[in-house]
Amino acid sequence: MIPMLFVLAAATQAPQPVCVRMEPVAGFQNWGHPAGSALAIGSEATLALKPATGVAFKPALARPAKEGTFGGYFPIDIKQAGRYRIALSQGAWIDLVQKGTRLKSADHAHGPACSGIAKIVAFDLQPGRYWLQLSEAKQASVSAMMVPDTMIHLDGGALNQRKYRKPTS
Repeated sequence: MIPMLFVLAAATQAPQPVCVRMEPVAGFQNWGHPAGSALAIGSEATLALKPATGVAFKPALARPAKEGTFGGYFPIDIKQAGRYRIALSQGAWIDLVQKGTRLKSADHAHGPACSGIAKIVAFDLQPGRYWLQLSEAKQASVSAMMVPDTMIHLDGGALNQRKYRKPTS
């Protein structure tokens, strides 16, 4: 009876994907090919973070920075109004700030399995300068990429992959 329980328990667990190579995500085709250390629309950037407790976030974080985590803020210029998606290579808190005001995100999700993308957050933006504010990162650098929503074509299969949650709105 005991061996049968182990077989049943093993059968109910969903298998974890085995990633042999990175799978590109529609709209993020340049992911995996960093183009530098500054954010630019459509290009992946490797951003250097600092210990979060030493970063002067403006506006201040909604909750205090945690010891042992990393953060930073980085400018990005938007030339055309629309919805933009920001992807990160690791879990971190993402805020987008304009003129000292934190913007409300339009939606968010995890990256598809085997994509190298941990998190995607969308914002509806008008032309102007914004600041990407990152906090609660576990590592001192993060890959980031921002693309217009018009470049992204996710089908139902991509939305239903493990680690990708369909927005509720």
